[in-house]
Amino acid sequence: MARKRLLLLLKPFDVYPSHEPSLHSVSSSSSSNNRHKVFRYLYDRTLAHKNAINFCQSILKRKAVDWESVFRSDLSKPIRDVDLVISVGGDGTLLQASHLMDDSIPILGVNSDPTRPHEVAELSEEFDATRSTGYLCAATANNFEQLLDGILEKRFVPSELARMAISINSKLIATCALNDVLLSHPCPATVSRFSFRIRKDEEPPSSLVHCRSSGLRVSTAAGSTAAMHSAGGSIMPILSKELQYMVREPIFPGATSQLMHGFLKSYETMDIAWFCKEGLVYIDGSHVVHSIQLGDTIELSSRAPPLNVYLSPHS
Repeated sequence: MARKRLLLLLKPFDVYPSHEPSLHSVSSSSSSNNRHKVFRYLYDRTLAHKNAINFCQSILKRKAVDWESVFRSDLSKPIRDVDLVISVGGDGTLLQASHLMDDSIPILGVNSDPTRPHEVAELSEEFDATRSTGYLCAATANNFEQLLDGILEKRFVPSELARMAISINSKLIATCALNDVLLSHPCPATVSRFSFRIRKDEEPPSSLVHCRSSGLRVSTAAGSTAAMHSAGGSIMPILSKELQYMVREPIFPGATSQLMHGFLKSYETMDIAWFCKEGLVYIDGSHVVHSIQLGDTIELSSRAPPLNVYLSPHS
């Protein structure tokens, strides 16, 4: 039997301080002491991430598999010729990996630095000590070997998560969105002007909805727990194939107010016409961005290839 080929995709170390903060530089002032606590906390996050990587690599060395490690910042080409991708970091690392994957390779997310509730409570009056949420990460260092064994022994199966297909002026964008897409003017203080309608297969489209707002966000089910939920949207079942949209801070929507938030079925497409001189399309955060201009059209649907993700049973 051929050995399984695994790719370990790592969050880089340069996100947080790489050196332990020195106590000699701390003065007696409360502000200086608070800064030291912040730097100490960030340095501890670096250590937690490094320890998680070392632990995962030590486990892989004991398994009958072929594997290699690469930092996500060093990977730009589509992922091919592996049987499993293991992302070590948080949801951001898994999202970036997904942009380079089709539906032929599954992925397991390892949350390398989970939030510690006691730490959040202890430091709540000084700063936000929340660490990685890891909503899409089924594993931590505590259960990584157990999950890996289950995958290699085919006792666990991945779940199909819907992704979003994006076209600009009828040209399909190579990157599929796993979380969400945001359309907005480059300046957050400038009004975004656009119109949209919902089109069904082989049926007349809906009426055109004209918008002046802070932009438009469209999320998948996986992304509905993130910015969409923060803005008042609904959390969707993780395996739903629908999309959810919300016009951000609409200006006097009037009779169309009920159309500022809604859902797209798997067989529906959102057609958007952009009416600002300039604009941006953000895919899964700020790392993947496409420019748009006056008169451009954008199409969004859930017809993209899904992503096969090993999820926690509690998802």
